[in-house]
Amino acid sequence: MRGVIHSEVLRSVSGPSVLAVYLVAVLMPAFVLFSDGSRFDLAGLDPAVATARLLEPLAWSVISAAFVGSYAVTREYYYGSMDRTLAGVGFARAFAGKLVAGALIAVALSIGVFALWTAGVSVYLAHEGLALALTPEAWRTYAGAVAGAVLGALIGGAIGWITRNYYATAIIVLVFPMALEFALLRTAPEVAKFSPGMVIAALSVPGYQDRLLAFAAALGLGLAWTAALVAIAWVRGRRSVA
Repeated sequence: MRGVIHSEVLRSVSGPSVLAVYLVAVLMPAFVLFSDGSRFDLAGLDPAVATARLLEPLAWSVISAAFVGSYAVTREYYYGSMDRTLAGVGFARAFAGKLVAGALIAVALSIGVFALWTAGVSVYLAHEGLALALTPEAWRTYAGAVAGAVLGALIGGAIGWITRNYYATAIIVLVFPMALEFALLRTAPEVAKFSPGMVIAALSVPGYQDRLLAFAAALGLGLAWTAALVAIAWVRGRRSVA
């Protein structure tokens, strides 16, 4: 199994097309940041509050993680190589290996993005006459975002196995959250907070603007969403190779 995971990790970080994955990982927090210009209004805030506000967009790295997790699956369907992989290692090993590899890559990529983002936040705060303050709240944001990256990658991988199509999966894991979940968060937060992306984002920013779930509820529902989608993916995948 270790060899399968290692192979899947190498596949997922090789080739020029992987650059698009990296670009999405960086742009997603930026999209959240610039979609709400009020985050840049730091007047009267102390360094700890200002830092926390500018780190909040990292919570939505779950969307990037879902795309990263799906890529290990959908790239093989895109290039028509999945049948060869399944014949070589079997469905069970391929299924588990791709999900685990996707989660590992999502976490590693997220940590890299966190480091770059934090450096950018530090520069911006210095420009505003403030210092970066990594309080326990800030570290909880990081920890929640890492946990969200794991669940997001598993969900993305599961959706990839369910659709078996690169473009359909990209629409579901990228366009759906950006176009629908964010819109609902503004207009119908009582509905949006139960959607997969917002549930997992709440692990990093629980109770965000009184629109997201508390941490315990988000963790329970996030695990339920993940388990349900992985189970559906397993059943569909099993049937397709039977």
